Amino acid sequence: MLKPRTRETHLPSSAGFTQRELNRLFDETTHRAVVLVRRNYPNVVGVLVHGSVARGEPGPFSDIDLLAVTSRGKKPSDFSYFDEDIYVGVGFLRIAELELEFSDPKAFFWARGSAKSTRVLYDPKGILKRIRARWRLAKPSKQLLEKSLWDAYHNIIEYSGKLRNGSHNRDEFMTRYAAQVIAEHVERAIIALNDLSIISENYLWHQVLKAKKKPSHLRIDYPIARGIRGTKETSKIYRSALRLCSETLRLIRNEHQQKAKHKLFQVLLAEPLEKHGL
Repeated sequence: MLKPRTRETHLPSSAGFTQRELNRLFDETTHRAVVLVRRNYPNVVGVLVHGSVARGEPGPFSDIDLLAVTSRGKKPSDFSYFDEDIYVGVGFLRIAELELEFSDPKAFFWARGSAKSTRVLYDPKGILKRIRARWRLAKPSKQLLEKSLWDAYHNIIEYSGKLRNGSHNRDEFMTRYAAQVIAEHVERAIIALNDLSIISENYLWHQVLKAKKKPSHLRIDYPIARGIRGTKETSKIYRSALRLCSETLRLIRNEHQQKAKHKLFQVLLAEPLEKHGL
C-alpha cells in the first residue's frame, strides 16, 4: 500500500476551518482526485476512499486515502501528490486481490472494518457494492481464526525469549523492541479472539482495550509495552511485557486448546508455559 510520508510542519490553510467547511473542502479535493484517476487509468472499475474522509470527520491535517480497483491488465503503481495543502494517496488493487483478503488472517479483520467505514466514490457496475456487502457480513472461518492465533501464539513465545535476553544483557533497545512486538501480537490475538472489525489505526488500541476477551492486566500492561504510555524505566516495560505474554498465552490456550485442529498448534498449546519461562 502507500508508503508513509512526512507532513510539513507549518499549519495548513485549512487549520481555522469549521468541521462543515473541512468536509466541503475535502469532498471537493476528493472529487478532483477521482476525476484524475478515472482520466488517467481507464481500466479502473471502482474507486473507494478510506479513513477520516470516508467517515465525514477530516481534520486540518488529514489526508485522502483512495483505493482504485482494476479488473484486468497490468496494475498501476501507487502514487501520491499534494492538492494545495492536502495530501492525496492513491493505491491500486485488483478485484482478485480484494477477494483474497477474505482468506488472509492478517488482512481479514482490517478489511472487514475498512468496509464498514469506506465510501464508494465510483462504481458503475456495482462491483464494489457487492464486495463491500459481502465484507460486512463476513465471519472468519475456523481455519483463518486458528492461523491468526497460531501466528500470535508462537511469535509471543519467540519474542518473550528476546525480551528476557534483552533484560539479562541490559540491552535497553532489545528489551523495548521485543516488548513492542509482543504487544503487537497480543493485539492481533485479541482481535481474533473477539472477532473485531478494525475501524482504523486511530481507534485500534481503544477497540483492543474495550474487548471482552483479554488479559487481566491489559489496561496497564498493553500501553506500557506498546509504547503508548512512555516510561524511562526499562524494567517496568519488561515486567509489563512479560505479564502480557503469560496472560495472553493462557487466554488463547484456555479458549482453544480443545478446539484446535492443526496438529502443530495442538502440540504448541499442550506445552506448559513454564517450559518457555512463562
